[in-house]
Amino acid sequence: METVLIHRHAEAQYFMKEYRNIFTTRSDGKSWPRRNGTWMMASGYNQALLAPAKKKNMQLIAGRVDVPEDRVEQFIRESPWEYERLQVHLNVNIPAAIMSPHGAFIVDEVGITKQGKHSVGVQRQYNGAQGKVGNSQVAVDLIYAVPGERRNADQKTWPLGMDIYLPEHWTEDRERRKEVGIPDSVVFMTKPQIAVSLIDRALDQGLMPAFVTADCGYGDSSEFRKHLRDRHVPYVLAISPGDIRVVNASVNVMTGNGTRQRTRGTFPEGTAVESATDIAGRTDCWKTVTWSDGTKGKMKGEFSPEMVRIIDNTAKRYVTDELCWLLLERIEGKSGVVELKAYLCWGMDSASLKHLVKSAHVRWTIEQFHRDAKQLLGLDSFEGRSWKGWHHHISMVLLAFAFLSLLRAEAQNSGGRLPSLRQVARAVVLEVATRELMMERIRLKKYRRDSTRAKYEAEFMLRRFSDW
Repeated sequence: METVLIHRHAEAQYFMKEYRNIFTTRSDGKSWPRRNGTWMMASGYNQALLAPAKKKNMQLIAGRVDVPEDRVEQFIRESPWEYERLQVHLNVNIPAAIMSPHGAFIVDEVGITKQGKHSVGVQRQYNGAQGKVGNSQVAVDLIYAVPGERRNADQKTWPLGMDIYLPEHWTEDRERRKEVGIPDSVVFMTKPQIAVSLIDRALDQGLMPAFVTADCGYGDSSEFRKHLRDRHVPYVLAISPGDIRVVNASVNVMTGNGTRQRTRGTFPEGTAVESATDIAGRTDCWKTVTWSDGTKGKMKGEFSPEMVRIIDNTAKRYVTDELCWLLLERIEGKSGVVELKAYLCWGMDSASLKHLVKSAHVRWTIEQFHRDAKQLLGLDSFEGRSWKGWHHHISMVLLAFAFLSLLRAEAQNSGGRLPSLRQVARAVVLEVATRELMMERIRLKKYRRDSTRAKYEAEFMLRRFSDW
């Protein structure tokens, strides 16, 4: 099926106009030096990211926009435009075609494989893209996602921000900081702390999600969960089933002992303290829930919910204010081995089981975002070493992704179905190529203005000279 774009957005330059001030004006309202050149490079860089290529490095981008490579390098590595402002702008400009009361924040991290040891933040660490420990950079990111009403593939996605994770030894090494230009204000932050900073920035711009979701790297962090509760943000977070201890929500919490007032609530002696694994082993309240239509049929599984209170200290019987649903998921593999997954669902006391299940399975959207951003837009193509260069490139990729996301949302058909992001990217390139061919014919006075013929030739070139 052909992807039809709304013409007023078919060229990225119209979308980019909303972001022009980011590249030409400082946060205090004064203009940057060489602002016109910077703006032209921003537009060119964006167009080059949208073009088909297996690697979107600066050499290729320079060739695409027909400028010297050193101009591209200056724009990315040295230009003073503030990537933070660009990411903030993405937070406050979610299009109406994407914004929804059901929109969720999804937190994750993305690995970028690197060679050598001089690129900012690089070290041997777990790289999710490789599924193993390797030499890589790791970034924490936040997206806004709206689940598809009927099909899983019809979710809508909008990027909100991405920051690189700096291992502690990087933040303590003055020489390395100087070499890659890490600002003095940057200190060591854990991945959950980086996630909190991205979420806080979005919340401070007035953006409130239906809930936040993330994997157990964030769900296992009591500080991360507490911060969300302090900001009154509901969450559905995966946890390691054997780690966190709970008591049933019906257990009486004691806050005093005679005349002495306890500073911490406690549970009575003899109360059963369990992990998610323990509860899964004893419960027989499993229900089959179908939450969406996938590419291979109905998406369904076995789930069991239980209202629990999280324990802070088993020995001292301390409880926390974290009263929530513990959602268990049982997955039987082909070999018969049963895998257990667990989620803490806070601020969703009145939610149905199906709603909890669907919320817990929104997180795959960010994995698709990572694949599309790498394969289509060159998220992992930056070959420089500097802090500023990395954040400039990443922010331009987020901007290009936002453009495609808007086009995709506007291309929704009458049945509510959406094209893939790859189909949208291909349609953008095809339309631009068709227009260029028509203009070239007019210039050469070779043919009359024949859009059908031009589109046919553009389609042929796209198939012949790219994998799109």
